[in-house]
Amino acid sequence: MPLLIGEINKLRVKRETDISYILVNDTEPVEVFMHFNQSTRHLVENELVEVFLYYDNKHRLCATMEDPIITTKKYGFVKCVAVKENVGCFMNIGTAKDILLSKDILPTNTKAWPRPNDMLPCILKVKKDSLICKIISRDDITVKNASLKINDTTSAYVTSFTSTGLLAIDEEFNVIYVHKSMIRKKYRIGEEIILTIININSKGEYNGSTITQKETMRLSDSEMLLNYLKEMGGVIPLGNLSTPEDIAKIFTLSKSAFKRAVGALYKERLIEIEDYRIILK
Repeated sequence: MPLLIGEINKLRVKRETDISYILVNDTEPVEVFMHFNQSTRHLVENELVEVFLYYDNKHRLCATMEDPIITTKKYGFVKCVAVKENVGCFMNIGTAKDILLSKDILPTNTKAWPRPNDMLPCILKVKKDSLICKIISRDDITVKNASLKINDTTSAYVTSFTSTGLLAIDEEFNVIYVHKSMIRKKYRIGEEIILTIININSKGEYNGSTITQKETMRLSDSEMLLNYLKEMGGVIPLGNLSTPEDIAKIFTLSKSAFKRAVGALYKERLIEIEDYRIILK
């Protein structure tokens, strides 16, 4: 079986040197260096051991018996421990070797980079003779928890920015999109934010808001309705013939208050109104 970089491998102890063990794969002639401080116990010649394979700073293949938080097949949350200008951020994956999150996949504005102690959901990637961190995307997540409901709050970490908002992932690996109308400040990658779930679409995808209930109460009803329309892509399933019950599922407004808010936006020619739909112009 070939050596799997960024994964746990089962290797045999070939010999012991003054400072390390030399490990080999039974099917390949490649020798792997493991310093004594990377071993969790004393090993004997010909013993089979499970080790994590990585490249050191000189791009040499090395092994450790430490258990990594993430691998090339397993994602998880890792902590930023250092930031280096023009290079990127170094993430602690649970081993002595911190792994680079390259500037190439971070925002061009370094103020939006993670800071030490920020957390990010990552997976490992092999790039030539290096091992790097990659922030996971929706496609990387294999288990969909679908654990949130509308009005639930969750602590999540910013993972990327789009032209219309940002994406964050919580510790249950729920991906939450936040439209810019639901954001009150600038965030950085890896920053923790508290989100309220305001919508779940037909695909089970979440929309969130950083605006607290106290802040929402300070918004006029028409402003709240306009922000929600923007968040939902310009259409909401409420209109002239919607019942008070339909309105209450989305807004904490009476039907008369809802109609006043809709009327104010209509007078400003910001929306079109149908029997069961409102459309942002």
